[in-house]
Amino acid sequence: MSAYYTNKPIIKEIAAPAEESSKQRKNLILGLPIHSIEEKVFFGEKGDRPHTNYDTDSPLLTDGIYSPDSNYQNKEWFHINRGEGRLITFKLPCLCAVDGFLLSTCRNDEVAVRTPTYVKIRLSADGESFKTVYDNGDTRSHIDRRNFIIKGDFEKTLALYVQLAIDVVHHVYIDEFEVFGCTDTESAVMPVADGVPVFNEKPLTSEINEYPQEDALGARNIALTYNFRPVAEDKGLQTEENYLPLTAYLDKDGNIKDTFMDGFLFLPDVSLDYTPRGQFADGWKEYMDSVFIKGKNLDALNSAAKKTGDALGNPEYKVKVYFTLLYTYTRHSEFGTVNGERLVFDNPESRKKAIRWLIDYMLEEYEKGGYSNTEVGGFYWFEEALNPTDRYEQEIICDTCKYIHSKGYKCFWIPYFCALGYETWQGYGFDVACMQPNYMFDYDIPQSRLYETAKQAFRMGMCVELEVWKVYDEDGSIDAESMENINRFIQYLEAGKETGYMHAPKIYYHGSAKGSIIANGFSSKNDLYREMYDKTYLFAKKKL
Repeated sequence: MSAYYTNKPIIKEIAAPAEESSKQRKNLILGLPIHSIEEKVFFGEKGDRPHTNYDTDSPLLTDGIYSPDSNYQNKEWFHINRGEGRLITFKLPCLCAVDGFLLSTCRNDEVAVRTPTYVKIRLSADGESFKTVYDNGDTRSHIDRRNFIIKGDFEKTLALYVQLAIDVVHHVYIDEFEVFGCTDTESAVMPVADGVPVFNEKPLTSEINEYPQEDALGARNIALTYNFRPVAEDKGLQTEENYLPLTAYLDKDGNIKDTFMDGFLFLPDVSLDYTPRGQFADGWKEYMDSVFIKGKNLDALNSAAKKTGDALGNPEYKVKVYFTLLYTYTRHSEFGTVNGERLVFDNPESRKKAIRWLIDYMLEEYEKGGYSNTEVGGFYWFEEALNPTDRYEQEIICDTCKYIHSKGYKCFWIPYFCALGYETWQGYGFDVACMQPNYMFDYDIPQSRLYETAKQAFRMGMCVELEVWKVYDEDGSIDAESMENINRFIQYLEAGKETGYMHAPKIYYHGSAKGSIIANGFSSKNDLYREMYDKTYLFAKKKL
């Protein structure tokens, strides 16, 4: 049970019925406080920081006020974040007869706000024997932004304690939980413990117990290159200067000494994907065309790769490039017209066709460009967690991977730490999945996270993403935050050497702004920052 929840104990007791009972059916927990919240955790990791999980003193679950819309940011929603599940307990004022419930949740796929994939209601008359009276394991929908009501009725059952058990898919927002019944207990049955698990177990998986082969994606070291930032004045387009310290390992004078990264993943800043601009055909095309702007992005990378090869006496040297698959948000039924056909995203076939259009368009534009020193390696599924609330997502991903494979390319996925679906990634058709440790972004997370990530990645046949951000260099002077982030990134490298993910495919997140944190280290006058660049090169070459 997480330390940040303020819980009261559930005790065995003989409850008395109401002194004046009534047959009137009503919401029995209206205005009642939460008695306790128990959290299911994975690998000893608590769900998240206390400030993202509302405590038992919040009145929002039972205040009788419903949110008028699916805006999770308004003040009506009770927030639960990360972990695998929650068991929320209410204690009734007296022994009651309970026969139904209603749970009002929110779904907004843009920001990983999901509905629970299962809901259980458990009742006990004595605080010891709990019976599961409702168990729904399929709450999926084809609508990705909505208020979602889950409700059910069951046999009239005696209860003093009422429990709501749900799984947590990143963020869960609930604006109201109601429990229906009356204080007249004459015809209610006694709940008998039934042995049903409180939380649903994940399906058993086949443990692989090895990292993927280093060449499983065609490139051994893949740098994420955010090549389009719509909100920036210059659109965040990348230049040859940005790419050269990554295609080549440079000494302090800028001389090319060796090759470095051999793969580059083009992807947009999230300011495109999480706004309406990136959720219609016109926005998709705007992003796709940005990849092929003359002198920028892919063209600039090709020039940097050519310069690297020429300097090393290998003018045919090529780097792999990978393109991003944008997400088909279904709230916009009208996606746009593609190849003369009107696509509507409340139809899974339209969603498949939109993704195939993106794949075909990128490959066609690539062929037109004549990029002599690059070659296409494959495509990347942009979302960082699989979405069990989307009724058609697995079908769409499987179709996408099959189509990409028919073209002769790879498809891969980069989930955040233990994101939903990481244990079943192969069943979606991906060639490789690469887990994010997310150690870089929260100083409260201990260094052990790197080793736990390595352990789980090895178990499930995944590789591990390297992460660094927020390093600011003012003519050799770096602040305390930058120093901490450099040191933490070096810990990623050391953990990879120790655990073996240095020998698997390596994918590097190094900020989403123009240029990159790793590349900028080559010219830094700060010894630690330059050392980070050097060590990354040694890591990439398996020489660390």
